[in-house]
Amino acid sequence: MIHYLKIRNFGPVRGEAELNFEIAEHLEEDAYEVRMPDNRRLLKLAYIYGANASGKTTFLNGFDFLRRVLLYPLAEKSGELSFDPFLFCEDPYAKPSYLELSFYIHGIRHLYSLNFTKESVLSEKLVFYQSKRPAELFSRTTDPGKRLAKVQFGSRIKVPSREKDLLEGNMLHNNTVLGAYAKTNVDIPALEELNKWFESFLLGTITSEHNLTDVTAALIDKNPRISEWINKILYKADDQIAKVIVPESDDLIAMPADHTFHHDFRNAILQQRTASSLDTGGNIAASGKFFGGPVERRIEFLHKADDGNIYPLSIQKESSGTKRYFGLAGPLYELIHGAHLLCIDELETSLHSDLMKYFLQVFLMNSERSQLLITTHNLSLMADPDFIRRDALWFTEKESDGSVSLFSAADFDTDTLRKDASLINAYKSGRLGAKPNLGSPYISE
Repeated sequence: MIHYLKIRNFGPVRGEAELNFEIAEHLEEDAYEVRMPDNRRLLKLAYIYGANASGKTTFLNGFDFLRRVLLYPLAEKSGELSFDPFLFCEDPYAKPSYLELSFYIHGIRHLYSLNFTKESVLSEKLVFYQSKRPAELFSRTTDPGKRLAKVQFGSRIKVPSREKDLLEGNMLHNNTVLGAYAKTNVDIPALEELNKWFESFLLGTITSEHNLTDVTAALIDKNPRISEWINKILYKADDQIAKVIVPESDDLIAMPADHTFHHDFRNAILQQRTASSLDTGGNIAASGKFFGGPVERRIEFLHKADDGNIYPLSIQKESSGTKRYFGLAGPLYELIHGAHLLCIDELETSLHSDLMKYFLQVFLMNSERSQLLITTHNLSLMADPDFIRRDALWFTEKESDGSVSLFSAADFDTDTLRKDASLINAYKSGRLGAKPNLGSPYISE
């Protein structure tokens, strides 16, 4: 599980910002919490609120960037890392950026730090805590001028010289150690465990633009039992839906010529990516079309009418909300039945506020080892003090220099936010910040 993510000079974040999943409020244990073997209590769910263009998505991008550099290394020395530093300053690309991730694998806390620019990974280090004192797993340094990198392993990690030399030979100056390992035929058990964990745990980010229909359909192809589970979930969205029929993956129907599909959800749909162009991060390029043409899976929803008859309806004729909920049901199944982190940007897209809340409740009450990070503008969640925790509630705000700050509702003292105060009223009144500064609706010449 993720403990915290720190980023610096990354996107609109100029200084250091930290998104922390550790429990801050002294409450009785509830569905939000998972206790680690070292007794640290972590949140399963965190929300980020803020005005448009206030930097909410930046923190989701931080996890996506990490996923790319650790699992999908650049193939050429001339390649650049896919991010931008803080740009509202002189010579922004000359300043290094920083990322730090604290996480747990098999109950053991690990701490990974990364210094980088667009051109190079300058340094990185990974330590783990089997006791109170950290033990080094590896560290690397880079000579940016010569574009050469070196790696050192800690005393507890036994790596034969041949394996180390092979790894260094593939470790370009713009690759991480784990990125180099991902493309090297070597046997280093400690790195193999890390590679498998990151590949499984970091699912990526779902945005409002993603078409998730084929993601869920692909998961059903791999595990037909998901279909029955999804039927129960969809009944909550539309109680007339008796069943969803997902035929074989080669049963396709034509779509309008301008219909494109965008995917970014782990390896569950890799078998469907082979016919599309991949970018360096393993994601389908924006110009790619599903199976190379304007087609879509044939999926039918069976509706039970008042007369007792069952009528099929193609997914193309369903509402945007029903299609969105079907698409989210597959990722939700993965979260509940596995151990993953999923980021969702603007979860409320096409969903009624009650249905969105139900989605989150299902996740909280049924997941055990997964985490969910969402951005949202849905204020109704704040209206229920029994549902949302203050230490799970984060806000972003744009500063006068164009940079972004991140803070938690748990950070406010009792003078600003009393323990019994209404979160939604405090936010609407502006006491918590993170609101658009709109001014008068009259537009003068």
